Amino acid sequence: MRKFKLHTLLVASTVLFTVSTARSQFNPGENQQILANAGIGFSSYGIPIYASVDIGVADNITVGGGVSFQSNTERINVFSDSFRWKHTIFGIGLRGDYHFNELLELANEWDVYAGLGLDYYSWETKLKEGAGSVYSGSGSGGFGISARVGVRYFFNEKLGANLEFGGGSVLSAGRVGVTLKL
Repeated sequence: MRKFKLHTLLVASTVLFTVSTARSQFNPGENQQILANAGIGFSSYGIPIYASVDIGVADNITVGGGVSFQSNTERINVFSDSFRWKHTIFGIGLRGDYHFNELLELANEWDVYAGLGLDYYSWETKLKEGAGSVYSGSGSGGFGISARVGVRYFFNEKLGANLEFGGGSVLSAGRVGVTLKL
């Protein structure tokens, strides 16, 4: 009986020690975590500058929004005429993401997510060089649905780096930046 009690005490102590020292996965839904993001993107229409915020609303789910700005100059040659157009693109969007950290049992420093967005962008095109031409390139504004996959790595309790790849929106094909836990 004494051996049984000693064995039980040893097992219970081991379990308690393991549970108390185990690192949990990052779950932005806990305590309605707020993540502020900022950085640059990559796109065929200039280099976007962006800022966004994600708010934890449920286990492993965030919703938020963001803004983006980019500018690009395009040169078009038609026979002997040359035209230069300036594109300015401003975007605003809503986003929702699912975070796979607990599902994948990732270390607390990592945040892997995927999501969808509803984006609106305003695209302005102005003639900067040449005269009397109607613009024949691509450029318009409107609503779009985007999809993304992303990863964050947190260097400490507050500061991290993020990388996203996505499609379906002119706002950005990908982004790299910093994340701050508020």
